[in-house]
Amino acid sequence: MANVVATTIRRSTGFVRRQKHNYRVAITRSAVSSFLLNLTAPYDSIYTVGLGANSVELGTISSIGSGISALISTPAGWLMDRFGIKRFYLLAIGLLAGGVLIYALAPTWQVLIAATILLAISMRLTGTGCSVICADSVRNANRATAQNLCVTLASLLSMIAPLVAAYLVTLFGGLNAQGIRPLYYIRFVGYGFILLFVAAQLREPRQAQVAKARTAPGFIGDFRQLFEGGATLKRWIIVASLTGLPMAMTFPFLQLFAHQVKGADQYLLGGMTTAAVLTQLLFGIPLGRLADRIGRKKVIYLLTPLWYASSLLLVLSFSPATLILAGALQTFYVISSGLTSAMTLELVPLERMGKWSGLLGLFQGLVAIPAPVLGGLIWKGLGPMYVFLIPLAMDLLVRIPLLTTVPETLRAAPLSGRQD
Repeated sequence: MANVVATTIRRSTGFVRRQKHNYRVAITRSAVSSFLLNLTAPYDSIYTVGLGANSVELGTISSIGSGISALISTPAGWLMDRFGIKRFYLLAIGLLAGGVLIYALAPTWQVLIAATILLAISMRLTGTGCSVICADSVRNANRATAQNLCVTLASLLSMIAPLVAAYLVTLFGGLNAQGIRPLYYIRFVGYGFILLFVAAQLREPRQAQVAKARTAPGFIGDFRQLFEGGATLKRWIIVASLTGLPMAMTFPFLQLFAHQVKGADQYLLGGMTTAAVLTQLLFGIPLGRLADRIGRKKVIYLLTPLWYASSLLLVLSFSPATLILAGALQTFYVISSGLTSAMTLELVPLERMGKWSGLLGLFQGLVAIPAPVLGGLIWKGLGPMYVFLIPLAMDLLVRIPLLTTVPETLRAAPLSGRQD
């Protein structure tokens, strides 16, 4: 076992060193950000309910974030292609810190709406920026490995975050708003250090800037040019948007369900998150390498039943062990989504990546806007377990059949700029 771990570390380190400087900056930022995020992730919905929100209001807050993300996505992607990545990337980190500070100071749940707006803008800018950096820094043949390695390295730091958080929550007063609030102050300080690091280390992607200078037809012309790829790109927008739907509908209610319906305390909630991280550590890089060898779609098909099983186990759980297993299997949704993202980056040329990511963000946001509110209504009307079962049925009946109509992108030329 020790030899396997040592070999994995050696190969991963060598892989990282072979990539461009910006890739190393991006995965460092991602790792530290993941640790900070997982300090509060098991408790966000419990904190919001502790400030007075009900299930529908909890879903409404998430829907507002999705709406803001959709609103700014397209212009943000276009602006990044036109004016560069670094300034927007730094803005994203600053907005993230501001949103977390509002969480820390919030006296009521309504104040969290302002925080959600800032966080939504931040996540959209960060997501688009990371897409361009990854496209500029990594070859297609290594893309799935690079993305899963990024997530896996982030998991190394975030693995201990839920356990640290559980101890701190107990220290500060238990599983309530008062006990959770100090974690947001810790996150705020952490993002300050990330901002300084990125400002000092990130370089403007040169290849993207050269390509950008060659094509400047204007806002409408840019997006018209993007869809020279024909019907496949349009189908992919639907596939990519539906990929995020299960998480958009269930994520605001996951910890709440485990706590209120299944009786999980702060240590069990932390254990579920840690189990997910451990699963990522074990399977993230090997599955990425497999996808770089046999194709992204085959691995997505392989993983889909596993994250279906996660939701089924959560609903049917009868012990802490099954809740932990449900948390572990949820990782395969994240890995599968990462492979979908890898395909997204391979569909268009680099000089159109910001616009493409922005356009996808628009449609993903439009799909995600009603999802949390719908989840809240389902929780209140049909029952909590249906919040997790209905998205599974929708994914099986709609997204998977559509995915079969999209060609494999590994070793294929970008579609944008040519006809089907």
